[in-house]
Amino acid sequence: MTGARARLLRLLLIASTCVSALLIVVFGVPQLRAYFTPRLQRAWVVSAELGDAVASSMPRETLAGTPVTLYAVVQAKPWAGEPRFYGTVSSVQIEPPGLSAPSAQPVLPWPSWAYQPEYLWFKVEPEVPFDNPDFDIDFSVADIRYRDTYTVSWGFDAGHAADVSPTGDAYPDWDVGTMRFMTRAVIRNRSGAILDRVTSPGADAVHAAALGDRPHLVSVRGGDDVFGRMQAFAGLPYVPILQKLPAAQHPASLFRGGTVLDFWIAALRAGGQDVDFTSWEELPTVAETVVADMFLARDGNYYFANDPLRAVTFDVVRPGDLLAIEDHVGVLYEDRGPGGAGDGILNRWDRLLGAYFEPLRDIALGDAFEADVTVYRLGD
Repeated sequence: MTGARARLLRLLLIASTCVSALLIVVFGVPQLRAYFTPRLQRAWVVSAELGDAVASSMPRETLAGTPVTLYAVVQAKPWAGEPRFYGTVSSVQIEPPGLSAPSAQPVLPWPSWAYQPEYLWFKVEPEVPFDNPDFDIDFSVADIRYRDTYTVSWGFDAGHAADVSPTGDAYPDWDVGTMRFMTRAVIRNRSGAILDRVTSPGADAVHAAALGDRPHLVSVRGGDDVFGRMQAFAGLPYVPILQKLPAAQHPASLFRGGTVLDFWIAALRAGGQDVDFTSWEELPTVAETVVADMFLARDGNYYFANDPLRAVTFDVVRPGDLLAIEDHVGVLYEDRGPGGAGDGILNRWDRLLGAYFEPLRDIALGDAFEADVTVYRLGD
């Protein structure tokens, strides 16, 4: 290095030191730190299963027992340069992949010298467990109401295990079901004043047209059979939709709500069966009638109405059959006897997946069906 260049370098170092000192004197360290903190533009909730290389904002359907972690990712603009993704994952897939392979976007750690974001977590839940109580024929999917519930126990970290359990008492406490999530990134200065904040899509965006504009959805099924798939609809509201809709636009297909019959048909369709969504009034014409009429006797067993001394057995009915009393429909789930083990006889202790104007749950037959019961078989 020549003497002239060395002198120039020293002058530049002195000048930069003087400018830095002047900025500190004029603005102070807190103001400078705020000035150089990236400006928040947008937030997403993404998730990754154990072993995933890339976290994704796409709706996630997974099997119970598979660890799934939620992450908050923000887009922010540094004081110099283009907007970037920031978070605690190394890469993220934000946009739907379409027909091409997903393209992962790099994610940077938030600058350590900047004010740090805090993340508030919310569950996006149904506002009521039973919607459309007036059975309005004009009630549409977009009328199903959702709300944001703050999960104070989750703290302020950028990640959390995906917990799909509802916060309300109207829903069964299962480790399966569907939940949507929202996060809010908040940046505060040293005195606690909010400098910046941004929120990912929440309750007001559940029905958004674009997939990327909706809150992140995680659906956990109990197994890969039809009953396991049906359990993924736990946590959704009971919603009778009287309009005829294309299958892809049905609220059960969208994991937004439905009736027990809707959830059963959606579970069949997810397994590849070509079954159309139908109403309980249409069951006599679209389903096989297995038992035309039966009743629950005092001994706890079900008997044929036209042959009251003949008990209904699992040689006649089978798991997956639909029990119905007009609009009350349940899905026969498991053979149970008085002692707990199956006994081959349809009785009050057998289990069904059902609900009557309430969210899906596992209940005993005797608590739901007593007389004038018809058994249908839908799908094969």
